[in-house]
Amino acid sequence: MSESRAPEPRTPRERLAELDTVLEARYWRREQVFSLLAERTALIDALLRELWQSTLTGSELALYAVGGYGRGEMLPKSDLDVLIVGTDPRAHAEPVEAFVHALFDLGLDVGHSVRAVGELRQLARSDQTVATNLFDRRPLVVNGEIAAAIDDALDPRRVWPSDAYYRAKLDEQRRRHARFANTDYELEPNIKESPGGLRDLQTAMWVFQRHFGTADPAALEAPHILTRQERDWLINGRRYLLWVRYGLHLVAGRKEDRLQFEHQRTLARQLGYVDTNARLGVERFMQGYYRHVLTLREVNDIMLQAFDEQILKRRGRDERLAINDRFQLRNGYMEAVSEQVFAEHPSALLELFVLLANRPDVAGVRANTIRAIRANLHLIDDAFRRDDRNTALFLNLLRSPHSVVTQLTRMRRYGVLGRYLPEFGQVVGQMQHDLFHIYTVDQHTMEVIRNMRRFRLRSAERKHPIAAHCVRAITKIELLYIAGLFHDIGKGRGGDHSTLGAHDVVVFCQRHGLSKSDTVLVEWLVQEHLLMSATAQRKDIYDPDVIHAFAQEVKSERRLNYLYALTVADINATNPTLWNNWRATLLRQLYLETKRALRRGLESPLDRDESISETQSWALSRLQEPRGKAQLKALDRVAIEGAWAVLGEDFFLRHTPREVAEITEVIARHDLADGALVFTRASAPQPGEAASTSLFAYLWDRPGIFATLVTLIDRADLSIYDARLVTSDDGRCCNQFVILDEDGNAIDPTRRNQLSDRLRSALNGETPLAGTRSKRLSRRARQLTRPTEVRIENEPQSDSSTLRIIASDRPGLLAIIGQLLAELRINITTARITTLGDRVEDSFDIQATDGEPIVDPQHIYEIENHMRQELDRSVGATPQNGLNGVNGMNGMNG
Repeated sequence: MSESRAPEPRTPRERLAELDTVLEARYWRREQVFSLLAERTALIDALLRELWQSTLTGSELALYAVGGYGRGEMLPKSDLDVLIVGTDPRAHAEPVEAFVHALFDLGLDVGHSVRAVGELRQLARSDQTVATNLFDRRPLVVNGEIAAAIDDALDPRRVWPSDAYYRAKLDEQRRRHARFANTDYELEPNIKESPGGLRDLQTAMWVFQRHFGTADPAALEAPHILTRQERDWLINGRRYLLWVRYGLHLVAGRKEDRLQFEHQRTLARQLGYVDTNARLGVERFMQGYYRHVLTLREVNDIMLQAFDEQILKRRGRDERLAINDRFQLRNGYMEAVSEQVFAEHPSALLELFVLLANRPDVAGVRANTIRAIRANLHLIDDAFRRDDRNTALFLNLLRSPHSVVTQLTRMRRYGVLGRYLPEFGQVVGQMQHDLFHIYTVDQHTMEVIRNMRRFRLRSAERKHPIAAHCVRAITKIELLYIAGLFHDIGKGRGGDHSTLGAHDVVVFCQRHGLSKSDTVLVEWLVQEHLLMSATAQRKDIYDPDVIHAFAQEVKSERRLNYLYALTVADINATNPTLWNNWRATLLRQLYLETKRALRRGLESPLDRDESISETQSWALSRLQEPRGKAQLKALDRVAIEGAWAVLGEDFFLRHTPREVAEITEVIARHDLADGALVFTRASAPQPGEAASTSLFAYLWDRPGIFATLVTLIDRADLSIYDARLVTSDDGRCCNQFVILDEDGNAIDPTRRNQLSDRLRSALNGETPLAGTRSKRLSRRARQLTRPTEVRIENEPQSDSSTLRIIASDRPGLLAIIGQLLAELRINITTARITTLGDRVEDSFDIQATDGEPIVDPQHIYEIENHMRQELDRSVGATPQNGLNGVNGMNGMNG
């Protein structure tokens, strides 16, 4: 009879792995993260003590947990940081080495240091980061004498007294915030290091620990160091951030503090955030994250400022200057004269910010006043919002000469703006999960108004001359700010955000006593805030009919000035990279032509044929005269009209008569028997813009010309912003492009000549054409790919079909599209190229090989399906890793 064998004891690594499996399942069931961390930390503590007993029993050493381990924050992939201290640790070098090797066998990333007690004071004194690590120590294996010696070495009377420590930590925090551009709304935030992250929370508590000997929020509430609200913010904020960080470690499978897009989606999905018609689940998840971060950054600021005011400076000079019966300046900071001011005078909750906006000499708001504001936010109710005193104060704020955006931002941070404008409160922390919108809706709104304010500065005349002119012409600047406040306020509620915002702003205007005409203006601005950008990028703004239709919608120069300023402010606040010379050119052209149309009168629109005829007449007279040093022979009318036949009617609308004459002459004097003609020219720069480069390719038509040209242009690291392709009845074609370099500028002459030579050589068959360039997508672009949308549409009586493609941007996309169309034997007559952050919205006028539109439904389906599959395959977009179901966003500014 055989005896059963006892199971072999589990190794420390196996015991930890088993617990991690159990804790992971409990995490996804939403168990309290503090409990999960406590259990994991307790097991690791026990394992370390066992390893210590097996290797260092009887040694005169002590073992401490430091860093995150010392704080009990042992997340699934956290480092294991330990400190071994003794009077002479070198005497135990061999067993210490065995202990450290045993730690690595746990499968954790180990950070360890071995120090003599005598070293600690000097190390702490020389580096506050080291000192902080030592202040966070937690004993695992205690040695009474060593513990007493460490306490003595780190005594505040000898090293890092609380005032010096406070200044060092504050400087450290400012440097860290600067690395993140001082924004708590980064697209891919670092849970630990970003403003409002765990490190901010820890910084405040380290300062308090150093001064009061405790970092327990409950203990700090009793002596009124913290308010009850701040205590709750600290506890709940730490819990929330550790909860998200715990899940991030699980989905990343490694130590990770940055919430990258793919991890945001995975976490949101696994935590049960589902998509709705109004918003993606990941956007709802991230709004919760951003709101916690905003609160934690606020409590960090309040606590550190209060510590400075109430603890460090209480023995210094106390200078006070009365402002009125409710407020005073105290050492440069605005302060309520008593804690009862807001309870007794609720309007003071707005008055404070009006005073600040009229006093550029004020450094900020005292911590006790910020706390009082927070404690009285409940007073901002419907009756408060309807009170004439309060509506007058809010309008006065918008009309103030100084720091309007700073005060609106303060109101947002203190919770006042979200209470006064409940619709705004709904979008605080609301993100859009793409690379197009780099700010949350509330932060974007602040940036829009900041740009509007900047248009009033003299420096704006160089970068945004028309916007500067518009703002100077505006008589009621507050109407522009109100439109900025409400233009995106309807996002996240489902439906058309412009329509929702327009309804909200009418209610606001009526409550604030604005006139009917002002209300109608602001309502129109919010409803149509995308109109100008959409018209500029999607329509032919050189066509008089397009200008006339736009002018009929705008109706007056007053509305045009407001709309232009709002549009430019919005584009630059959505994503600064969207504003380039080409977009500036398009909007300038649309603005100026619309202004001319309005002054001419809507009842007297320009006639398209008449405009073309006038330009041709001027150019013809110039071309038929000998000129230049060589006295070139004048061109005959047949040669001129032959050139015009291949340039197309739109050419005469898009160029000045002088440009028409110069370009016509180059083409008319070229004999295609000598091969293709390729030449470039730079436009004259306008104020606030740089020049752009136009490229012309003149040759006999044949399949694949567009694909060849765009492939070579792409390979030269240049971007195409506009394309016109015209073929004459006798088979000649002229492809016309607007191209810019990597920085959105015109191409220098040397590079232009090199490009022309390469294109001419390829078109004449002198050099082979290789495939498109191979360039990896950025990580962000790969994580935010979206399924491609391809649609072919037909308008009655049109001689071409319209192909619309919305897709994730990628290197060489236009070249890929050109090659696909060549393979499908489809001709392109016009291309409008629009890049919006991480996506493109391109539009092509196309024809079949017989020069007719594509109308057969089966043929349309085959083209759409083939192009969609090929474009998705080229970027790897699938419904799983794309943003399936996200609605397309209109306009440059979404």
